[in-house]
Amino acid sequence: MLKNYPILKLKMFLFFGSSISALVVSFLPLYFQAKGITNSQIGLFLALGTFVGLFAQPIWGYLSDKFKTVKKILIVCMCGMVIGIGWLFQLESLIWIFVAGSFFYFFFTSLFPLSDNLAKRTGDEHNVSFGSIRSWGSFGFSVISLGSGFLFSAIGVKYLAFPMLGLAVISLLLSFGLQDAKSGTKKVNIKEIGQFFKNPTLLTFFLLVSFISMTHRVNDSFISLYLFSIGGNEMLVGWLWFLGVLSEAVLFFFSGIWFNSKHPIKYIILAGFIYTVRWVMIAFIKDPAVLLSIQVLHGICFTVLFMGAIEYLYKAVPQEMQATGHMVFMGVTFGITGIIGSSVGGMIFDVFSGSALYLTMAVSAFIGMIGFIFFYYKEKSKEVPRPVEG
Repeated sequence: MLKNYPILKLKMFLFFGSSISALVVSFLPLYFQAKGITNSQIGLFLALGTFVGLFAQPIWGYLSDKFKTVKKILIVCMCGMVIGIGWLFQLESLIWIFVAGSFFYFFFTSLFPLSDNLAKRTGDEHNVSFGSIRSWGSFGFSVISLGSGFLFSAIGVKYLAFPMLGLAVISLLLSFGLQDAKSGTKKVNIKEIGQFFKNPTLLTFFLLVSFISMTHRVNDSFISLYLFSIGGNEMLVGWLWFLGVLSEAVLFFFSGIWFNSKHPIKYIILAGFIYTVRWVMIAFIKDPAVLLSIQVLHGICFTVLFMGAIEYLYKAVPQEMQATGHMVFMGVTFGITGIIGSSVGGMIFDVFSGSALYLTMAVSAFIGMIGFIFFYYKEKSKEVPRPVEG
């Protein structure tokens, strides 16, 4: 019966695929910390993974556009992830952990941009809200985060490899049931990737989003460690991510009601403001319970930012280049910023404190917000009003 429901099969894939991300983001730093790796080294590992993704994402996006298939590229990435997970957790040497981690991230970092691209195209093709499809990934992330918190509180985070590998295998099997969406008919040339870096408006857009998205990536890397530093534990880490990503899932699910595609930049400005307020609040929190209580802002910040940014991008990029454009966008705004944020963030955390790190993030988000206010009015001034007929 599932043969008649491509959207349902895509939702199932997003649910389990995002579950892997829940373990990587929420518990992989804690796994390494339990092995005696320092915060700075963990930051460098995460930065290295992002650096690998910076090159991997445009490659997979280009191949997807060139061969007009997202499904087959996803299958290849899932196979690589399964191998990478099996390899990574066998190692003790820090150097080899970095090598195996690079292999894993070469495939893992492209999983979600490709999935989002397929969800966006499938939603447009079937006249279904992109957010309502994307929300299933957030549901998967939140459910697994909560369940894993209880699990690892009972058995210890040292057993992270088993659920991570199991979810990867399930996602691989589900990927064979996906259905490709329609793409543009124009053939894609690899030289066209360079167009993204010759368009001054897109470059400005990427730069300003990076000031905000960098803070999101840094938080992903260090929020679990910060929670531990103020007295949290594995169970609270699970609750932390459950509450945050559940709010994200709800907003994605109802995005057809609250999101207006005509003004995407306004949503990015709003997200920048909320991010700024959120980071300032976290910087002064010393009670894990208080941190949990404001974690719902995680979903609000990310969903508003992501919906606004993706809508603007897909309006600015030709259909036949959308997978590549999506990958370049993720590589620049979440890739380069992730490298800077994870490496520098770990040093700030170690040398100063978690509070100093979050205050730095607040400044970055505020700069991005102010920049987008100017960007919005500059773009608005370019609009040429139609002459009145009469």
